[in-house]
Amino acid sequence: MPQQPELDVPAHLMPGVRLRHYKGGLYRVEGACLIEATLETGILYRPEQGNAIHLLWMRPATAFDELVDTDRGQVPRFSPV
Repeated sequence: MPQQPELDVPAHLMPGVRLRHYKGGLYRVEGACLIEATLETGILYRPEQGNAIHLLWMRPATAFDELVDTDRGQVPRFSPV
């Protein structure tokens, strides 16, 4: 039987963690998933404001720790609240 891939969820991206996006939005981590095409760990998260609070979004776990270029210089894409 083939080996099952395992999720590698960083402690700062566990379910229930609240994050602020660098553009200001608030989000809550809902869980983790396996991205079928790459077998990477994905993080499911939900906005806490606006009209789309019923939607789940997903990003690779590694994308949460990326730095993004802004007019203030490089900042983390997400920061814990």
